[in-house]
Amino acid sequence: MRKLVNVVKPLRRRAALQRVPARDELRALVQKYGYNSSSYTLLEGPKSYFTTPAVEGFIAYQISVGVAVIGGDPVCAPELAATLLREFREAMRPRPVCAYQVSPHLLPAFRAAGFDDAQVGVEAVFDLEKFTLAGGKLELVRAATNKARREGVVVSEHHPFMPNAETDLLNGEIRAVSAEWLAMRGDHEMGFLLGGLGLTQPSDKRYFLARSGAGHGRVEGFVVCEPIYGRNGYYLDVTRRRPDAIRGTMELLTAGICQKLRSEGYAMASMGLAPLARLDDPDLARHPHLARFLRLVYEKFSKLYDFRHLHRYKAKYHPHGWERRYLCFTPRLSLRMCYALLQVRDAVTVRDAIKRRPAAWRENRPAAAPHKRLAGLLNNWKGRVSGLVALLTTLLPNT
Repeated sequence: MRKLVNVVKPLRRRAALQRVPARDELRALVQKYGYNSSSYTLLEGPKSYFTTPAVEGFIAYQISVGVAVIGGDPVCAPELAATLLREFREAMRPRPVCAYQVSPHLLPAFRAAGFDDAQVGVEAVFDLEKFTLAGGKLELVRAATNKARREGVVVSEHHPFMPNAETDLLNGEIRAVSAEWLAMRGDHEMGFLLGGLGLTQPSDKRYFLARSGAGHGRVEGFVVCEPIYGRNGYYLDVTRRRPDAIRGTMELLTAGICQKLRSEGYAMASMGLAPLARLDDPDLARHPHLARFLRLVYEKFSKLYDFRHLHRYKAKYHPHGWERRYLCFTPRLSLRMCYALLQVRDAVTVRDAIKRRPAAWRENRPAAAPHKRLAGLLNNWKGRVSGLVALLTTLLPNT
């Protein structure tokens, strides 16, 4: 115990000496250097921020189970990112450090700072100058949008901080749709690199609604977008709909947003990460066991998280680019690091996971006595978690 206290105290002293940037300062840095699609989301949630006098910029991170988990890319000039990362590593010693959803733009900086890396998915990116629904590839999306239009669905931009009664009603409806969507999925609000509704204070987010009744009826679905300043674009982050939304609602929203952004002169849009999809980076050959495990999870563990469905949904829009995203780590990938990443990304612990299960799974089960339901739920989740832990324990030491 004494040894642990001696390790923790220097970390606390270093953190106490560091000045915490004000939110306006962080926002100004994101506006100046934010290149990653998740850069704006770094301003949200329970994150800590590392700065140094040597570099104008910051690293957003969280500490979980003794691991420092960086959110995406450092927010700074690319040529100074390796310096900022080295100073962060030094400040975090002896903690292991990892970074989730690193872009190819700053991957060389992580490597220069002594990090290893592995591809963990791809991001769907659109060149808005080329965006169109014409052509055979987008026939299904075009048909869905046409159906929604025929049903009277209209896409419009919503300004949630306009002081009037209609705004308050629509904000309440957005919250209700969001809660219903989460309940339908048996899910909760994720954190770290996924933004929230952001209806509590003004921000740079943009809100797009799909309403029935020729634009005067109920909210069928909505998308919350965040700016990607360094690429003159937007990230279509929070996408939600009613369980009984008119078919084609989300397709109409996505297409309408891209068309509006193009008309305003924006260059690109992102639909975000498709985790574990298209793992085609040749460098994954350096981690054969890890690569095999990630592909296994993508193919076989849809009950925990349907990675394939998410990829198929984004792929049907035929993005102009699939950009690789990486997990960077030092000194080596470990079971503890994977658990820390899961905890901060999903804002959930294994204990929480045992308490949760998809709504569809609940509805398809016959009623049972409370003690039997509890036993079955525990066995179900313990089996899944134990299997994942066993696989990780076996594979990761060899990567």
